[in-house]
Amino acid sequence: MNTTRRYTLDKRERLHLKHRFEALVAGRKSFISYPLRVIYRFSGRNEGEAPARIAISVSKKRFKRAVDRNRVKRLTREAYRLNKHALHDLIPPGQAVDLLLVYLEESIVDHLKITKAIQGVIKKIRGILENHGVDTPPAG
Repeated sequence: MNTTRRYTLDKRERLHLKHRFEALVAGRKSFISYPLRVIYRFSGRNEGEAPARIAISVSKKRFKRAVDRNRVKRLTREAYRLNKHALHDLIPPGQAVDLLLVYLEESIVDHLKITKAIQGVIKKIRGILENHGVDTPPAG
C-alpha cells in the first residue's frame, strides 16, 4: 500500500454542495483563530469522501477589490493545503468535518500569520474531538 501524502486540494475536499453549506451555517458552532473565524460541523462520511471539507469567505465590505479578496483566499487555501494532513489524521473513520473559514482582518496578512491561524484551527479541532467527542448522524 502506498502511503505517500498528496499535497493537493481537489474538489472533494471543498465544500461545494449547497445543502452541506447551509447545514454548516445553520449549525452555528464556531471559534476564532485570528485572523480567521471558523464555523464547523461534524457529520458522517461515505466511502471516497474527504475527512475534511473547507470553504473560504472574504468579505466584500472589507476588501472592495476582487484581486485582494482572491489573494486572501489563495493564501488561506495554500496554508490549509500544506497543513491539512494533521487535520485528516485526527478525524475518526466514518466521520467528517466541514469548515467555513471567514477572514476577519481589515488588511492582507502575510502567509506565516495565516499558516499559524490554520495550525491553531487544527489544534482547536483536536481539542474538541478529545474533550467532547463527536456524535454524528449517518453519512448522507
